[in-house]
Amino acid sequence: MKKITALVLVSFLMVVSMRADVIWQELFNYTNGPIIITSTNGLPPGQTNWIRHSGTASPSDALVNNHRLENGATGGTLVNRQDDVHRFFTAPYTNSVIPVYASFIVNCTNLPNAAGTYFAHFYTNSTIFQGRVFALAGTNLCLPNTWRLGVSGAAGSANQIFPIDLAMNQNYQVVVEWDPSVSYSATLWVNPVSSADTAVVSSDTISGIPCPALAFAFRQASSFGNWFCTISNLVTATTFSEAATNVWASNSVPPNIAYPLQALTNYVGVPGQLSIVAAGQGFANFAYQWQKNGANFFNPNGNSNVLSFSSPALTDTGNYGVIVSNLVTGVAVTNPAVLMWVTNGPPVIGIQPTNQAVYPGKNVTTSVLAYGTPPLTYSWLFNGGAPTGANVDPTTTNTASLIINNVQAANGTLGKYSCQIVNAFGSTNSFTNTLTLLLPVTTNIDFIRGQVDSTYFLPTNTSIYYTVSNAVVYTREVTNADGTLNGGPFTGSANAEFYIQDNSGGICVFEAGGTSVQPRQGDIVTVTGPVSQFNSLLEFNLSTADPSTSVTVTGHTNTLPAPVVLPFSFTNGSGAFISVSNVIRKYESRYVALTNVYFPGSSVGGNFASGNYILTNLNGESFTFFLNAANVNIIGQPIPQFASKISGAMGYYNTATATNRSGGFEIDPSSYSDIVVGPNAPKCVIVVSGGGVPNLNWSAQPFVPYSIWWSTNVSGPYTAIATGLTFNTTAGLYTDTVNTNLPTSFYQISSP
Repeated sequence: MKKITALVLVSFLMVVSMRADVIWQELFNYTNGPIIITSTNGLPPGQTNWIRHSGTASPSDALVNNHRLENGATGGTLVNRQDDVHRFFTAPYTNSVIPVYASFIVNCTNLPNAAGTYFAHFYTNSTIFQGRVFALAGTNLCLPNTWRLGVSGAAGSANQIFPIDLAMNQNYQVVVEWDPSVSYSATLWVNPVSSADTAVVSSDTISGIPCPALAFAFRQASSFGNWFCTISNLVTATTFSEAATNVWASNSVPPNIAYPLQALTNYVGVPGQLSIVAAGQGFANFAYQWQKNGANFFNPNGNSNVLSFSSPALTDTGNYGVIVSNLVTGVAVTNPAVLMWVTNGPPVIGIQPTNQAVYPGKNVTTSVLAYGTPPLTYSWLFNGGAPTGANVDPTTTNTASLIINNVQAANGTLGKYSCQIVNAFGSTNSFTNTLTLLLPVTTNIDFIRGQVDSTYFLPTNTSIYYTVSNAVVYTREVTNADGTLNGGPFTGSANAEFYIQDNSGGICVFEAGGTSVQPRQGDIVTVTGPVSQFNSLLEFNLSTADPSTSVTVTGHTNTLPAPVVLPFSFTNGSGAFISVSNVIRKYESRYVALTNVYFPGSSVGGNFASGNYILTNLNGESFTFFLNAANVNIIGQPIPQFASKISGAMGYYNTATATNRSGGFEIDPSSYSDIVVGPNAPKCVIVVSGGGVPNLNWSAQPFVPYSIWWSTNVSGPYTAIATGLTFNTTAGLYTDTVNTNLPTSFYQISSP
């Protein structure tokens, strides 16, 4: 089709020239003021096509000014806007699962904050926003007044960022595609000449039924600093060509220099750079030819608008210019040369030392990064004097990094540190950083298990230290040659692993490098350190190389906590177990037991080896039985067909993003004695006499299946009259409604 040649063409000519794959074109030809219809904006019904889907400003603060939609931050110091608006698609678009495009001109007058957020997106409803376009802070250190554009499929942060810095007060064409048919991907172009130009494609995917976009929207967001921009000449279409070419007056414009080169004075050895920001269509593919003193100059950054000097020398002094070429049109523009003067001078600090707060026992390194004419010498100070304490590494006091060992409250390590850097041309003092102490949170295991996300139940903070005391080590032990238990290291000589339990829950303890303290089953321990996860198993993450983490044995008990007897079905979080999150919090890593289980028939008669075994029960349910390679007191023992009871830690093994969080449970026994082979012996004979309806009562184990045997003679034979009885408490009860009104009946109770 013929391109539109001027933005000032009247709207009816625009309509005539557009093909059917344009959904609509929005020139914002409205009276200055709110773009949505409210009772206060003075517009008759139907005057605009825009609807507010978020915000409560009255009158609306989604404003049009001089045919431009204004877009600002919510809660900024200089800007405070809130209303979000959208315009629904119309024919020829049929709300189907096909790619849809939007193209508009954006002009930024107030930069976003460092994090930025999204300001434009496709819209399905008030909660489903796709193809999000983000404004973010720029990365050009020499030209701080820059910003960038990014995109995501539906994520709240940009996962792909367009690789070119943008200038303020400059028009840029944004083209964004939303394709619900390809993992819900979004593609972003900036000032493209064609769809083959440089673009970025979102990497986040969305699961579920393909969901088409129904509108295009603009968002005025919080956490945006003082962001402000204008939007003009918006087109939505079902092809890239019609979305893009109905915005620009021409798709072949020469480059222009938005931010020109600035002269630079720099010291020898101090990194520096010359840079420009160029604009124009196709700018992502511009060619930059740098020149020094009128001759072409090689840029180690390649084809870049930034010319960097990692360690400039006196010989780098010169007049630098750059020629910017549009490779499509062959049109070029030259930025006149500016002087970069490199001279000798005192050291310059690139990275200052920063304040640190650490846990007791930590080793700390405080560093400074300095540049300048060599040689550089360093002198660290502690509270204004030389750091001579016993915990300061003396070999580091005259280096760029000072090491302080075993930080404690009362050993002279806490205080103020600074560094003086000297060369032949002067000296420079660093900032003063303060070293302070953090204290671990003393708590119970249930509290730690509550510090997880609500989707995958994994720790949300892996740097906070916790202290758990009076916990009982109850499983994952290794048997010595003399038959005694040493408690570890369970996972081999390099590491130690065991489980602990208090009266609120259980948790795994992992210690890299083994452990100098080998907890035995029944030891009372105090554990201090951060938590992490390994294949979704929540665990203390300790290291023998880090003295701030520790395991201390404070006592021993020969009475272990009774295992919690659980049914196979406990993992689904139904019934008495409430939810999967509750099951994980309450039972993961605790000492538990399963009853009346069968081992795989193919393995019965052989010997145990490391790996997984799938147990079953009378109801046909299944559960995972796991043996680590270090379980030497179980590996090699015969595999039974049936076990009336298996005790062990309730382990967990699942990928960190597995949707089914109930699928990772496994029972991890400690020793062969945890596997009670064969059926339980029958209960003693219960005698019921006197006629009537016999009622039996006994102390049961929850979720254990029981059978009732009956006879008229104490010595039998006995006949099974009921099987598979289970109870969720310890109160076993059975009423014999068949053998009634007999002088005397004899009963036995067995499991299963």
